[in-house]
Amino acid sequence: MTKKEQIAHFGYITGEMEKVLFSKGDDYANTDRLSNFKLAGAITGGNARTNCLNLIATKVARLGVLLNSDKEPNNESIEDSVLDLANYSVLLWMIINENK
Repeated sequence: MTKKEQIAHFGYITGEMEKVLFSKGDDYANTDRLSNFKLAGAITGGNARTNCLNLIATKVARLGVLLNSDKEPNNESIEDSVLDLANYSVLLWMIINENK
């Protein structure tokens, strides 16, 4: 892949990330867009950071299964899972830096 192709892919992927992040946020969050991570963390005796990190770990485990299988996923594609993983990483960054 050339740098030009990489730049084009990066632009496409980050555009898709943005659409998914804000669309899901509209469905799942209130005015505090990180509220579900905070609430779920509190429910499980942790915090927003550990909750988001758990979601990242679950997504990585799921990707490991999908990438090592010959079967096509029935629901969420590998690409969708990678996109979610990238967004969870961005959300974790936001959680860590929210009060700075």
